[in-house]
Amino acid sequence: MNEAMATDSPRRPSRCTGGVVVRPQAVTEQSYMESVVTFLQDVVPQAYSGTPLTEEKEKIVWVRFENADLNDTSRNLEFHEIHSTGSEPPLLIMIGYSDGMQVWSIPISGEAQELFSVRHGPIRAARILPAPQFGAQKCDNFAEKRPLLGVCKSIGSSGTSPPYCCVDLYSLRTGEMVKSIQFKTPIYDLHCNKRILVVVLQEKIAAFDSCTFTKKFFVTSCYPCPGPNMNPIALGSRWLAYAENKLIRCHQSRGGACGDNIQSYTATVISAAKTLKSGLTMVGKVVTQLTGTLPSGVTEDDVAIHSNSRRSPLVPGIITVIDTETVGEGQVLVSEDSDSDGIVAHFPAHEKPVCCMAFNTSGMLLVTTDTLGHDFHDFQKKKKKKKKK
Repeated sequence: MNEAMATDSPRRPSRCTGGVVVRPQAVTEQSYMESVVTFLQDVVPQAYSGTPLTEEKEKIVWVRFENADLNDTSRNLEFHEIHSTGSEPPLLIMIGYSDGMQVWSIPISGEAQELFSVRHGPIRAARILPAPQFGAQKCDNFAEKRPLLGVCKSIGSSGTSPPYCCVDLYSLRTGEMVKSIQFKTPIYDLHCNKRILVVVLQEKIAAFDSCTFTKKFFVTSCYPCPGPNMNPIALGSRWLAYAENKLIRCHQSRGGACGDNIQSYTATVISAAKTLKSGLTMVGKVVTQLTGTLPSGVTEDDVAIHSNSRRSPLVPGIITVIDTETVGEGQVLVSEDSDSDGIVAHFPAHEKPVCCMAFNTSGMLLVTTDTLGHDFHDFQKKKKKKKKK
């Protein structure tokens, strides 16, 4: 994308169907003298007048390349033989402004074509939804409206909901809004694949079916990250990874990064012994209440301390990976009382809160980093070997 298109995008009303074409231009770099002249023209008048200059160009808030059906080589037969035909899939770029967003398609020729434009206030997150994967028992309710664009705006379609608390789905074919999903708390990000649409809230995750957009499952045990990602997740073609707020030993998988804050095997055994002793103490307390006698060596303070210790503090750096196909509907709960259905992995990754994570294209390799940005870890799921008969 050329510099002129990035900074000089004209202000115009919303246009959901696009149509504007911007031809490529050569990039010109200023000389040292030209840079000094530009600096003097921008700074010196402001220093004398005391008032900032009026910015004529639009301010870009965020930019992201997007993968969709338009540039998906697996869905477009003309892109299968790229080297023989000389054709390559176009780039899809999404640009967020202070009052809206644009979606541009940039083919190999360099002529950028506007696919979508909306100007109704700032947009926090947006995603182009791929065509869903459905079988004989499931049909696509929005087949005639696709491709769809999910947008989280400051003002929802109803106009009465709090800022950034709803997801509006627009049709890139017709330009109309076809669905609106409301929430009570602000939305921080959107993720999608061929199976689900994932809405990321603070310490919560909600997944919706890509064909009907009905709620499929939700997670309420995410670790609160101080930023820049309030609730980092990674969504592959089938697996979903997120930061869990506690480490549940019975669900802990092999691997991971064990630091000073992670208990060793010996410490775990000692902790289990202490827990068993506390449990026996509680049984003794119940017997005391029934018989009216207090065993020697047991005080009311010991019982109070044990009851408070049951509320274990949150543990940073824990990763949970679930299978979006086999996990049950409703709340996904990783606890000692829950089964391991749908849980692919559950392990400690960092000593600090997880800040960012992402799957590779195969979905078998997970890259994570913490808030300090010093440690980057790769976790790979190994395939199980088939037993020989």
